[in-house]
Amino acid sequence: MKEPITRPAFTIRNLHTAREMVVLEDLQRAAWGYSETAVHPRNIFRIHAHLGGVVAAAFPVDETGEECGPAFGFVYGFPAYQGGRIWHHSHLLALRPDWRGHGAAVALKHHQARRVREMGLTKVTWTFDPLVARNARFNLGKLGARAVSYHPEWYVAEDLPADRLMMEWDVSAEHSERPPPKPQGVRVLEAQGQTPGAPDLSADAPKLLAEVPLNAFELPSPLTLAWRLALRDVLGHYLASGYAVTDLAREGERAFYVLERVE
Repeated sequence: MKEPITRPAFTIRNLHTAREMVVLEDLQRAAWGYSETAVHPRNIFRIHAHLGGVVAAAFPVDETGEECGPAFGFVYGFPAYQGGRIWHHSHLLALRPDWRGHGAAVALKHHQARRVREMGLTKVTWTFDPLVARNARFNLGKLGARAVSYHPEWYVAEDLPADRLMMEWDVSAEHSERPPPKPQGVRVLEAQGQTPGAPDLSADAPKLLAEVPLNAFELPSPLTLAWRLALRDVLGHYLASGYAVTDLAREGERAFYVLERVE
């Protein structure tokens, strides 16, 4: 009989002072290996925490519930405005690698959602790399967000084009995690071995499927680029044609973005 998994205990609280923000620079380096020029500086967090943003961190706690170590993760976002609408844009969510898989990322996002609701807002947006299936599962299945637009070369990158999906999360109500569905729908992108097949841009069905490799960044560079461009074609086309990405379906060791026509 397997031993039950014991998750380390933690607490989440908002950060306010400049001194509290210093650790957030180290957390970015630990999470992503950022260079000094890529790290968001402490003073930016301080300003946004004071002027309507959300800066919250997760801390380990002991058996009494008291903090017993430095922050191991944080979430950061700020107000956004466009076309007369105001919402919250979540820019960073970082965890030290040894704290991944313990529920802290979901807890940080739900803490952020509660703060956003307290501000009288109902929408949170953020971007993520469509080649990272692990993050897709987190965003779509665990949080219940959806991808609404595709943005080629959202950031400047030296090697692979840094394309991003724009996520939209309705936080007017709590969301519960849902298991990955089986892939059901018209397949508009499928793997042929490790290579993406030809994208189908002519489908007209309520539900479409676009395959994404589970290990895109472990493939040889030319194959990773091929998947980047194939997903750019398929997701870019259908998201601009009245669809949204609503889930990540699984079939054994294969994963598929689920695209559904928006009402």
